[in-house]
Amino acid sequence: MTTEMTEKIDEYIDKFIASDLVLIKIKEENYPINSLRRIFLQRIKERKIENITSYTFLGELYLEKI
Repeated sequence: MTTEMTEKIDEYIDKFIASDLVLIKIKEENYPINSLRRIFLQRIKERKIENITSYTFLGELYLEKI
């Protein structure tokens, strides 16, 4: 994972944490959805964030507060 990708994923996560939203769809066309999902899950685990998950549903990538 590149530094640029890590920063972009962390930016998504930080903005999501700061928001009142409980579910967002990630629109990122430059990377495959399944790879992004794995990277999101990895960063969430590395940062020890317990109330957020990432998953795909009907070919779309989501972040959800649980």
